[in-house]
Amino acid sequence: MGRRAKPVAAGTGPHMRALAAALREMKAHSGLTYANLAKRTEELKVGHGAATLSRAAAGTHLPRLKTVKAFARAAADRDSRQAQLRAVERVEALWTATAVERAAPLATRPVRRQRSTAGLARRLVQLRAQAGQPTLTRLQELSAAAGHRVPRSTLHLILGGRVLPTRDQLAALLAALDAALGPGRVVVWDHWKLLEFRDAVEQRLRPGLPKPAYGCLDDQLGEIQYRREQKEAILRKVGKLNDEDGDSEDDEYRLGIPYNTPPPWEAMDDDELAAWEQEALADGPDENSGNRLAEMVRRARG
Repeated sequence: MGRRAKPVAAGTGPHMRALAAALREMKAHSGLTYANLAKRTEELKVGHGAATLSRAAAGTHLPRLKTVKAFARAAADRDSRQAQLRAVERVEALWTATAVERAAPLATRPVRRQRSTAGLARRLVQLRAQAGQPTLTRLQELSAAAGHRVPRSTLHLILGGRVLPTRDQLAALLAALDAALGPGRVVVWDHWKLLEFRDAVEQRLRPGLPKPAYGCLDDQLGEIQYRREQKEAILRKVGKLNDEDGDSEDDEYRLGIPYNTPPPWEAMDDDELAAWEQEALADGPDENSGNRLAEMVRRARG
């Protein structure tokens, strides 16, 4: 005979007390010690240590679901598969009720609507509590059944507010939370609202389009020109800009537009140059201007 189990603390919730009592009852009915129960779990390929099984029946904390299932199978009739299934169903129902009981304060805590990754995570944590606090492994399995498997590591990051889930991940997670309570029971009534919430967070976090480094876009022309005029006004006031000097070579491009346009003959062929030369000489007011024009045409022809 093993040592007598300590009574469950007086302040423990009723569902936790019922779970602990059921596990202790199963152990007493089997007549096995915790060491023997641990050996039985090894035989059933759901191995758990004696200390883990003892803590599960202590009533001090909520054990993992797989632990209470292994406990129930090991304590049931080893030759009866039906007896093992009935024991597992019993402790699973008690475990779910206990999880809901333990998570009740979290499930009813008001959540401030904040369109951020952390705000979405707080809402998902609340929904998980309302669903009976299913394990990450369970949520991973249920999300796979919903059509998009979300790994445990990713679930941990999502529920911790460290990453923003994709639309497929969030939809699968919401479906998994609904399925966690069993068929016919719904935790999330407004899937589309949470998906819109997620999209709004992504839109807020998405960086804007980069500003062009140069150029003269229509929507920037007025602003660039205004800034240049302001700069010129300041330089004029301090005497560093003389309007009589005209534009310098540095002013060849203003706002991305060439101000010093090339000579017209650069775009002319020989016939056009000859015609332009004859016309200019015929209209020239004096001999010097005609000679200068002829010299420019000669140089243009190269």
